[in-house]
Amino acid sequence: MSEFLLTGIQLSYLVAASLFIFGLKKLGSPATARNGNLLAAIGMLIAVVATLLDRQVLNYQMILLGIAIGSAIGAIAARAVAMTAMPQMVGFLNGLGGAASALVAIGEFWRLLQSGQGVPLDATVTVI
Repeated sequence: MSEFLLTGIQLSYLVAASLFIFGLKKLGSPATARNGNLLAAIGMLIAVVATLLDRQVLNYQMILLGIAIGSAIGAIAARAVAMTAMPQMVGFLNGLGGAASALVAIGEFWRLLQSGQGVPLDATVTVI
């Protein structure tokens, strides 16, 4: 991977993090909340694209399949849940996102343990 691409990816992560911070700041007021959501969504898009370019993704078909299945389940759930129960659904979906993040961290930690090279301190701190 070229040095130019690596620098661009790192810069993309910085821009995405900045957009998340500014988006959260704008969520503090009802007048600017829509713009805050938009900034955070753009930040997430940049972060996802940068991650897909950064990592050696072996199977984009599996990623697209996961997106399709998750979107279908989300669309069905969104139509089935009453608006008064939407906060509970959002909380549940946020919990699933946290669980997915934990599973990814555990899987990466396990992969590092199995490699026999030891686990670097930064990876240990990130998992914890």
